[in-house]
Amino acid sequence: MKKMLSMILILSCIMYAQTYVGSTNCQSCHTEKYSDWFDSGHPYKFNITNGAAPVYPDFVTNYQDVWDDSIGFTWDQVSGVIGGFGWKARFVDQTGKLIGTANSAVNTGLGHNQFNFYDGTLWGVGNYHPADDKTYNYGCFRCHTTGPEEGGTWLAGVADLGTFAEGGVGCEACHGPGSDHIVSQSASDIDLVYEYNISDTTGLDFGGTIGVVAPDPNGDDVNYLCGTCHNRGFNAPIEAKGGYIKHHEVWEESLTWDGHSSLTCTSCHDPHKRVIWGGDGITVDCSTCHADQVATINHSGTSNCVDCHMPYAGKSAVKRGESGYKGDINSHLFKITVDDQSMFTEDGHYVKDDSERPASLDLGFACLGCHNDDPTDAIPEMELEQVVNIAAGMHAAPVDDPTYVGSVTCGACHTDKYSDWFDSGHPYKFNITNGAAPVYPDFVTNYQDVWDDSIGFTWDQVSGVIGGFGWKARFVDQTGKLIGTANSAVNTGLGHNQFNFYDGTLWGVGNYHPADDKTYNYGCFRCHTTGPEEGGTWLAGVADLGTFAEGGVGCEACHGPGSDHIVSQSASDIDLVYEYNISDTTGLDFGGTIGVVAPDPNGDDVNYLCGTCHNRGFNAPIEAKGGYIKHHEVWEESLTWDGHSFMSCTSCHDPHKRVIWDGDGITIDCTTCHADQVATLNHSGTSNCVDCHMPYAGKSAVKRGESGYKGDINSHLFKITVDDQSMFTEDGHYVKDDSERPASLDLGFACLGCHNDDPNDAIPEKTIAEAVTAAANMHGTASISAGNSLPDKFQLSQNYPNPFNPMTVIPFDIQTAGHVKLVIYNLLGQEMAVLADEYMTPGEYKLNLNAQSLATGVYIYDITVDNSEMGIVFKDSKKMVIMK
Repeated sequence: MKKMLSMILILSCIMYAQTYVGSTNCQSCHTEKYSDWFDSGHPYKFNITNGAAPVYPDFVTNYQDVWDDSIGFTWDQVSGVIGGFGWKARFVDQTGKLIGTANSAVNTGLGHNQFNFYDGTLWGVGNYHPADDKTYNYGCFRCHTTGPEEGGTWLAGVADLGTFAEGGVGCEACHGPGSDHIVSQSASDIDLVYEYNISDTTGLDFGGTIGVVAPDPNGDDVNYLCGTCHNRGFNAPIEAKGGYIKHHEVWEESLTWDGHSSLTCTSCHDPHKRVIWGGDGITVDCSTCHADQVATINHSGTSNCVDCHMPYAGKSAVKRGESGYKGDINSHLFKITVDDQSMFTEDGHYVKDDSERPASLDLGFACLGCHNDDPTDAIPEMELEQVVNIAAGMHAAPVDDPTYVGSVTCGACHTDKYSDWFDSGHPYKFNITNGAAPVYPDFVTNYQDVWDDSIGFTWDQVSGVIGGFGWKARFVDQTGKLIGTANSAVNTGLGHNQFNFYDGTLWGVGNYHPADDKTYNYGCFRCHTTGPEEGGTWLAGVADLGTFAEGGVGCEACHGPGSDHIVSQSASDIDLVYEYNISDTTGLDFGGTIGVVAPDPNGDDVNYLCGTCHNRGFNAPIEAKGGYIKHHEVWEESLTWDGHSFMSCTSCHDPHKRVIWDGDGITIDCTTCHADQVATLNHSGTSNCVDCHMPYAGKSAVKRGESGYKGDINSHLFKITVDDQSMFTEDGHYVKDDSERPASLDLGFACLGCHNDDPNDAIPEKTIAEAVTAAANMHGTASISAGNSLPDKFQLSQNYPNPFNPMTVIPFDIQTAGHVKLVIYNLLGQEMAVLADEYMTPGEYKLNLNAQSLATGVYIYDITVDNSEMGIVFKDSKKMVIMK
């Protein structure tokens, strides 16, 4: 009886000592799950090769057709392949060593043994531990196989490697040995969560710093099951290397899920399915629990939660792109700390996790991994300091009182406009120096290397520089006074304080208000800075100067405070035309002589926006001094655009771009609207519309040349009055604007500013009288010569030069008034052009012909003057030659 009982006990032990049956035996009942598993990465963690390359699903691109050529083996030298499904592949030789390591029989100690690719992209071959004795034994394969054991060997002829039941991570790796289950087919005979998926716990820190307990044979801790391989020893902290989290760190990352402690790996993952290769292994997305955050996400483009909260902060094989923040493993930290600090410890070995910074992602990985990945993609490049402000409001609702965020922040999304603005003059209207000279774009010539020598200061005496981009520069001392003025601490009351240059030419040092108490406060800087306010002070230790958000005219000077916009990234939360670009209206003549109203918070008057700085108080008339229009008068000049009232500043200007230093800030020229005038321009040389209609009638810093009619600011009056009178009032304080002479340019600026600028240039000197005669018919078909009596006969003279290309002059005299028709014919008698067909008074005429459209050849020009009432008809013709 005892003997029989003993046998029953032995049989019971044998019966309950379950064995592995292999994943293929699970297939017949669990067809769909087997199919999903077969197409996942798990079966391919390790494959025994038997002298031939392993077979992967058809959708996998892993370049295995070139493995042997790249790494240097034949398949009879290989016993197994580690990986190769979606990431790197390594190879085991017939002695159990990793190919390329110190004691391998293949490529001994030479490395070149890790074939790197990710998600179908080849990243070359790496050197995996070439100097080490890397044996593929239980210490490695316990996470790459099913049913691993330390005893025995998996490779015939090589002792003590350890054994496993199945290559790759099969069904029984997660559910335990299945011999009982395939007999009973009962759920009670299979483990839903097999915590013992490795056969021992060697090297695991149970009960250690993070309190991990040993596996429970009756436990169902999914994270523990997955974590036995997706970890590096069940012990914190999270390990890092080379600026990336190591792979196998997901379990350690999961320990940081303070707000997600209810989550398990299978909360989001179907463990039988793949994620890569277009797989559907993710069962829920972040919006399932975080609908509010998704609804308030303030990010443009097609990015989603995972892009920011699960970036590629881990590296298994390769780092990708140019950012330095993109590996090949999605982090599972989720949490982001919004600052400009690295997530790693100073030595780079771990992810920081302390009272100052809980384990979390930094903005390098959360933002720059995408933004700086590829400079040629459509995602704007960014700097860390830019994304800090943006990320801070990524899920925030707009605030009632928006604040200034700075132009650098705008540059994160509006890269092209920011780049244009940065190279324009606006950022340099005022620069705080902090003891060193400000930095201007490379193309700017402003002689700042000799500023201190010329004016007499050292940079520790200067708090800021006004201007210096294309015109004059002035300097503010450490007490808030302009250097060289009455109460400045530097060069006190001596002037010699305005460094004058224009467009790269040095014009010396001027004396700017040496006897005055010139303090750089709101009254000055409200047009030189962004977000100016009268209260407070911008300069430490000096009270009541006023404050500003940013030195220079930044993005928000024209578009208003941007805090709402960077949160919502909606056009509705930024002002396209910010009429309130100064904080008050002190000194502005609202409702005055020209009826200007106060700024409108909902207004979009571009000229008003630009005019708040490009004017002198929103009041006419146009002010003048010393024979020139003052600078800051463009808005007043625009009020004279009777025939151009439809225009705004942005009709011709791109406000983000510069005009000087060869900029392309002018978007259209006069020919867009005035093609007829251009076609009949009676002016030789290379001059254009702007030379005459927008001459340098204004002066900011210097008057130039010898004419007395050339300053350094283009006038925007446009209109020219053709007479010999000055455009200024008798006292010289204003531009005339009355019934006798509407506000307009005189011929001194329109003509003599160029003609009399330099007696040594090729432009002929002129008197005002000569200019009046020439300008009278500048856009007519012919010009009347000055200084001659009326002709005593009709005459058609030879054109000159002749031959010509393409310009020539055709002179003719008219004795009595009549209808004049001047036509060009070719030698076949075909009419090629009509140069004049109009009534003309007596006089000596010169018609300027531009024959650009005519081909090389001999032509006839023919004139007819018809005065039928007097019975007079004059006809004549001559030949001319075009040579191109």
